[in-house]
Amino acid sequence: MSKFLSNMVKVSSSTLTGQVIGLIVTPVLSRIYTPADFGIFQLFISIVGIIAPVACLSYYYAIILPEKNEDAANVVILCLFLIAATSFVTTVILFFFIGTFEHYMNAPGFSIYLPLLPLALIFSGYAYIFGFWASKREQYGSVAKANVISTFTGKGFSIGYGFLGPSPFGLILGSIINDATIVVILVKKAFSDLSLFYHTSYAKIKEMMIRYKKFPQYSLGADLAGSVSVQFIPFALAFNFPAAVIGYYSMAYMILRLPIRLIGNAIGTVFFQEASVEKNNTGEIKAVVKTVYARLISFGIFLCLILMIAGPQIFAFIFGPQWETAGFYAQILAPCFFVSFIAFPLGFVYQVLEKQSINLWFNVCLFVSSAIVLIIGGFLQSPVISMVLLSITGFLLWGWMNLYSLKIAGVSLSDVGYVFGKHLLFSLMVCLPLVIAIYLSLSLILIITIIAVLSVVYYMIIIYVDSDLRIGLLKFIKNIVRK
Repeated sequence: MSKFLSNMVKVSSSTLTGQVIGLIVTPVLSRIYTPADFGIFQLFISIVGIIAPVACLSYYYAIILPEKNEDAANVVILCLFLIAATSFVTTVILFFFIGTFEHYMNAPGFSIYLPLLPLALIFSGYAYIFGFWASKREQYGSVAKANVISTFTGKGFSIGYGFLGPSPFGLILGSIINDATIVVILVKKAFSDLSLFYHTSYAKIKEMMIRYKKFPQYSLGADLAGSVSVQFIPFALAFNFPAAVIGYYSMAYMILRLPIRLIGNAIGTVFFQEASVEKNNTGEIKAVVKTVYARLISFGIFLCLILMIAGPQIFAFIFGPQWETAGFYAQILAPCFFVSFIAFPLGFVYQVLEKQSINLWFNVCLFVSSAIVLIIGGFLQSPVISMVLLSITGFLLWGWMNLYSLKIAGVSLSDVGYVFGKHLLFSLMVCLPLVIAIYLSLSLILIITIIAVLSVVYYMIIIYVDSDLRIGLLKFIKNIVRK
């Protein structure tokens, strides 16, 4: 089994544990907190989601790239300082404009959550940094452990707080505790690398700033445009619709993002490190990119079809009847999230090849297009039209981004089309019984049972056909049993 696949299985399998725990707990949260509570929570998290990824001016990408670990350690120190400074400045600025924010976002009383913002920004940003450092040091087990434990602490707190008196505070604090747990675990692991940090200095940090200046020049704008294009959606919805609509969207968004968080992040984390090494050794990354693309298609296309066919039924069963609208939103948005699921790991191609300007212009286009369609949806006073337009424009733009990423990596369009067509046809065949069940209006329990059986059948076949993946999973299971 390849080293790449071994590391990917290590990260994704342990991350799976955390995500399964999250899925088990979310139906409890959805019955404790209202869609309006989730709406306020989403507004808060969206602020963090816009600022945190760019708080260190996108220098965190440079943690992976240096051949010398001492150089990477200097980049880490630079990033930690920039995040702390950015978090403080952001909170001060928002403090002066909080009244305007509450008015236009239909969120009276939002100011009471403002003191939590610097904590959220710092822990979220530091989780990014130490996650990249762990990847640089190939400590994927620590990343996996942090993902699992943080799910327990964050979700557990939100549930406990909800039983005492549900409010957005419980969801917000749970998210902060989740990130703080990741930071604590990864910092503890980083203590074994203290000797590398002893060599950090102002002169060396300045040298790294200059060496990797393309990241703030190009990746910063791309990251900001990318995060804004995604995270500004709740703000645009809040401007035109009640908080419950934001809650429905946030629940749909959270579930649609699960494959990215589970599989995409695991593949992306390992792919960035492996592609960087491959680039340094051979000068090209075609082989690893082609492998990653094929596995992303095989993992994601079936989930996309399932949600497109039975999104409302799935959400109503898992989260409660009051969340069926969120399932309808997920049904509409599924194609867009499928292509973005593929694009997330492949996007590291631009960092490895140092072509960050492409990523910048793509994210600007994504932001502009999203803003235009949300203005149209708001003008028509229809959240459904907003979702449809978002899905169409996102699918087209992310689809183009995928094709261009593969092209500059040297993967031919014929290979791309063959892999996509093969898995699409197979997924449609497996999903046929579900289509019939929906058409016949079978009971909800029976529909969910069919989905579960088809999912097991599909992924067992995928694992069986992919011999490397099968061997990797078997080794992982054997290791777990031995422990």
